[in-house]
Amino acid sequence: MLKEKAYAKINVFLDILGKRDDGYHNIETIMMPIDLYDTVSLSLQENPIVDLSTNIPITEKPEDNLVYKVAVHMIDKFKLKKGLKIHIDKRIPISAGLAGGSADAAATLRGINKLFNLKLQDQELAEIGELFGSDIPHCIYNKPCIARGKGGQLMFLKKTCKWPVLIVTPKLQLSTKQIYESVDMEKVKNVKITKMSNAIYNRNYTLFVRELHNALEQFTFKLFPQVEALKEVLLKENIDGALMSGSGPSIIVFSEIKKNLQELIEKYQEENNVILTKIN
Repeated sequence: MLKEKAYAKINVFLDILGKRDDGYHNIETIMMPIDLYDTVSLSLQENPIVDLSTNIPITEKPEDNLVYKVAVHMIDKFKLKKGLKIHIDKRIPISAGLAGGSADAAATLRGINKLFNLKLQDQELAEIGELFGSDIPHCIYNKPCIARGKGGQLMFLKKTCKWPVLIVTPKLQLSTKQIYESVDMEKVKNVKITKMSNAIYNRNYTLFVRELHNALEQFTFKLFPQVEALKEVLLKENIDGALMSGSGPSIIVFSEIKKNLQELIEKYQEENNVILTKIN
């Protein structure tokens, strides 16, 4: 059996540049892996089929899971003679703006590459992954990066910052597609990404928390006002900054003093999924 760690990501900057002809949006975002992961276990079986199991329900049917879809695709694409038994031990909150499903799919691609000795480069795995989700390429590499286009055009950042981060996820599920469909470009005020990328490169924490930005917030907040209410309450705590990650609903909370974040866990864990972790 082979085990792969599927690391979650956070968006510390996300801007929407416009709608594409294919219905998606061009974005510019900074994604950073965090030390929170699912574990994807893969083993071979004689029949060339995919058996998927999970520790908690993720999708209504296994066939709807990205892991199942990419595994079937790899078996078909490379005419693999054996099948797979795959188990996901889920720790990343589901539909939370943390790329949990994409991380699992990326881990599956890496695992299949190793199990079948396909000798594919990361770039090749990323190109396959992008067919199924725009966050999968980032999750193949697990490196801080600027992502553009639909999210698959990556430029890696040479430095990272292992600052602590508290993830507060309300107990609700929302659809990324629904959020993007609600985007009104006339209400988007573009922000330059350079200050945030410089903050990360120079490990300038003060500039980092000042430049936290997510253009999707206003549209998620309109559809789910409880997410906005959660962020506003958190901002009144003894913290340095807070931001919605991705399309939400997770709010990422920063403080240079880890104790300040630890003190919030008990306060917010009854109504939310609360995880204290760090940027990788």
